Amino acid sequence: MTVVTTSRKAAPDVRSLAKDLAFALGYPFFTRGKMGLHELDSIDTSFLIISSEPAGTRLQIFSGGEPVADYLVTDRTIEDRAGAMSKEVSVTDQSVYDVMKPYIRVTLSRETGGTLIFDGTRRRRYLLGLTPYGVQCGTSDTSY
Repeated sequence: MTVVTTSRKAAPDVRSLAKDLAFALGYPFFTRGKMGLHELDSIDTSFLIISSEPAGTRLQIFSGGEPVADYLVTDRTIEDRAGAMSKEVSVTDQSVYDVMKPYIRVTLSRETGGTLIFDGTRRRRYLLGLTPYGVQCGTSDTSY
């Protein structure tokens, strides 16, 4: 099972996004504190880290201690959810879906409004625009 966490000293909006994504995925959320990558890897070999960067919010997926996906959230829209809550996390971009699918529970969708779409707690619906960022698959960067 994958776990979701944030950078060590995450801003409240980043922590809220991470908690809601963990909720939507059905994965546990960990408050990271002083935990390093090795401690996270010992909890689970797959984990998602959401952090703040000068350019915006960064979403990274790690497997076996190595980054396998690295995206910058270029657009974040949070709407009041109308109707029933969706129990799935949708990806609208085939290339993002292909990268994420082996590591997290996502579905490919034709919905519009964002690359990553999910329903969080408190009747919130997230529409996140994602673009490839920083580390490409198979290389290592521990600067977060």
